[in-house]
Amino acid sequence: MKNVKIITITLLIVLITLVSFFGVYIKTQNRMENKVKDYTFSKEISGGRVVELQVATKEKEEDTDKEGEETEEKVTEINIENLNEENIETVKATIEKRLNNLGAQDYVISVNKENGNIIVELIEDNNADTYIHYLTASRKTLITEKDTENVLLTDDMVKGAKYTYSSDMQGVYKVRVELELDEEGQAKLGQIQNDYAILSTEVEEIEKQIEKEKKEKEEAEKKKETATEEAQEEKSSVQETERKKIAVLTIAGSEYDIDKIEDNKIIIKVGTDTSRSANINNNIAAAAEICLLIESGQVPIDYELLNNRYIYSDISLENKLYFVIAVLAIFSLVLIVLIIKYRTKGLLITISFVGFTSIFLLVLRYANVLISIEGICALIITLIINLVLNIKI
Repeated sequence: MKNVKIITITLLIVLITLVSFFGVYIKTQNRMENKVKDYTFSKEISGGRVVELQVATKEKEEDTDKEGEETEEKVTEINIENLNEENIETVKATIEKRLNNLGAQDYVISVNKENGNIIVELIEDNNADTYIHYLTASRKTLITEKDTENVLLTDDMVKGAKYTYSSDMQGVYKVRVELELDEEGQAKLGQIQNDYAILSTEVEEIEKQIEKEKKEKEEAEKKKETATEEAQEEKSSVQETERKKIAVLTIAGSEYDIDKIEDNKIIIKVGTDTSRSANINNNIAAAAEICLLIESGQVPIDYELLNNRYIYSDISLENKLYFVIAVLAIFSLVLIVLIIKYRTKGLLITISFVGFTSIFLLVLRYANVLISIEGICALIITLIINLVLNIKI
């Protein structure tokens, strides 16, 4: 019975070892893909990205005089409005919040105080491009009068956001984002509701009315071409109805419909109500992005990407390979000595040690542990302690 138990445990350890060291390969789209999660290495081991952000530029037209001819040229200049140390530190803190919310690890943010540029060092992994996108993504939220530049509610009046989704009996999902306003924003919202059409139902009704009046005018114009007096009289009878102006909500330059206003909170629609899983996931992702950007805080200065380059690790692939071979050789030699010295018990120690190592390496992968040089040293010390305990037992 004891031997059966030992054999069963040994076979289980062999299975875990094969999964840990070699992976599990499954056919995916005509190719074999390892489904076991990869390790996450720090910048010093795997290399990383260095991203430099500069204050957003703006174009302006300047008159130039070349050989007696006056021409206009577009000149690009740095937008230095609000460029001061306090605002730069605010942008830095906002970027840090965004990266933390995204789960980024092992990043460094520094500021060039001479020109206001921000440098971000990131790990090179599958999420690097996503992190870089969020470094400069805008969160600016405004309510403006439609077709004008009249701003009714500004970005600094929005203090928070959260998203929800629900479904009905037919499986149609609705994704909504709730914008929380400060006291000033709440007061402004009340004024906007009195003077403007802001809810999607109101706006839709007014737009239908405008479209109807437009068609009536077009018909009157066509009849006018017949030059009959009846047509002239009919045209004069087509008058615009007095109605509210339309207010539009924009977040990062995109317009969103306002579903309802409850407790001075604006609830907006994200995408269309749908039962298709792909569209549902896209709407939820868009809602999550809006909330992440707003919850991370304001960006008083607009930044844009200046440089995005990959930096290789100082440790070459050859050196990494030599190190791994050396560690494996030392542990293998110790285990061979134990087998020779303790025979069957030495073999069991070896099997136990290999099993512990395999499980430990799997835990490191799935716990998203960032493996650095210090971490590798801790790993080796842990394996030595395990081996010593096995020998003592």
